[in-house]
Parts: sequence; structure tokens; C-alpha cells
Amino acid sequence: MESRRPMMTDEKYSLLLMRDDCRVRRLRVSPLALRLLTVSLVLLPLLAAFGVWAGFSFWQANRTLVNQNQALDRDLKEARVELERLSNLESLLRSSDPEELRALLGSAALASPPAPAPAKPGDANGAGDGVVTAPGQIHAPAGAQAGEQTPLPSDDPTQAGVDARVPDAASQAVAAAVADTPGEAREALSTGEARVDNVTVRHGSGKRLRINFDLTNPDPKKQLGGQALFSVVAADGRIQPLKVEPDTNRFQISRFKKIVTSAPLPDGLAPADVQTLVVELEAEGRIIYREQYPVPAPEK
Repeated sequence: MESRRPMMTDEKYSLLLMRDDCRVRRLRVSPLALRLLTVSLVLLPLLAAFGVWAGFSFWQANRTLVNQNQALDRDLKEARVELERLSNLESLLRSSDPEELRALLGSAALASPPAPAPAKPGDANGAGDGVVTAPGQIHAPAGAQAGEQTPLPSDDPTQAGVDARVPDAASQAVAAAVADTPGEAREALSTGEARVDNVTVRHGSGKRLRINFDLTNPDPKKQLGGQALFSVVAADGRIQPLKVEPDTNRFQISRFKKIVTSAPLPDGLAPADVQTLVVELEAEGRIIYREQYPVPAPEK
């Protein structure tokens, strides 16, 4: 007869937990559970180290992506500003008026003239420091004799455009003369919400004034919308408003726009009587900018 061995149960390890003041506790643990416990004690530190390394790597990658996002945001803003400039230029190039295109292209090529040297106390005309020449008067240069002729102002329209862009001593004298007229004085004003540069004003055909300037919004985060108002100061000190072409003086910008417009002179006002141009910017029902610019004499 074959001898049969009795079936043995699964082998297990016995763990005895003994304390001095307590009875002994016995725990039976299978070999598989004991192996898993040993392996987990080895793997847990490794997993913790891998988690720390992965977290640090992902944090560095996140910082890199944030910096790239900020750089792309800046490039996008610059591209929007450039697109707005190009769209404004395209709208001007599509205009049917060649005079406006000539004024636009001519003002970009003009250079600012050097500042005039201050008059010395020993000049022949007797004007010392701080003395301003009255409008329409031309002083002889220092050392000029009484019989010599004083050169007349240049009739070059290009030079006239340069003089119109940069206010000189003559324009300041005209502004002072207007300020002395009671009830019609308009002082310069600037709230810092807009900047006006490269103002060019000249006489056109049909007793019209052609005006163009660069309008800049210093705060690109806020849209600047409104309209430009124009008026002229006559030789007698009167201020008369100008009626420009429709929609050429309105603006809605985030950074930059070129304003090009024209307006007929008021009835009864000759081109030779126009002394200065008053430029005002109106936004949200209030004036945010006001300045006077000299108007060159009309070409003969």
C-alpha cells in the first residue's frame, strides 16, 4: 500500500510580540506578505526620491513656459501696435488726395532744426536775454550795418513745414500776445493722456489749411478715443474755429495714429492774417490737450 503524507497547510512565520507587563501576542505572517513588506521598505525611499526629482524638474519646466508666455505676450502687443500703424498708413495711402500723401511722406523726412543761439547783450539790435521778437519783425544779425539788407524768410515749403513743427520764439510771442486779449485766452494744457508730435500746418489751395501730426497714447493698456478740435488765431487776436473734413479728426487708438486733415478758413479771414493754430484733443467730454503752433505765411 502506498503511504500517503498528510496534507500540510501553507507555511507561515510566527511573530511574537512580548512586553514585560503584558501577555505575549502571536502573529502569523505568510512568506509572501513578509517579502512584500521588505520590498516596500526598500522601494518607498526610492519612490520618494524620484518624486522629489520629478517635482523639481516639472517646476523648472513650468518656469520656462511662464517666461516664454510672457515673452510671447510682449511680442504680441508689439505686433498689434505695428499692425495698427500699418493699417493707419494703408488707409492714408488709399486716400485719393495727393496733397495728404505728400504731407505724410514729407513730414517723415524732415529733420528738426537746431535751436537758435540766445541773443547777447552786445548785439546790434540791442535785444538782451529774454527779449522776444514781435511777430512779423525781423532783427538784423549782430554786427550788421545800417545800410545792409536783412535777408527775407525762405519761401521753401519744406522749410516752412519744419518751422511749423517746432515752436520757436516767434510762436511764443504770438501766444503771449493772444493771452493778453481778454476773454479769448487759451492756455496750454496737457493731462498726460495723449502726446502730440511732428505737427505740420501749411496753406493749401482754395484758402484751406492742411494739418497733420502724430498722436500717441502713452498707456497702451487703455484705449484712447475722442476727436481733435482746431481753431486759428487771427492777427487781431480773435480765435475762430475750423470745420475739418468729416471723420478725419476722430481717433480710437491703443498706441499710435497719424492725423491728416484739412479745413477751409473762416469767412472773412485772409490766409495772411492767420497767425497760429490751436490744437485741442477732446476725450470723454473733456479737453486733455491744448497747444498753439505757428502757421507759416502763404506762398506767393
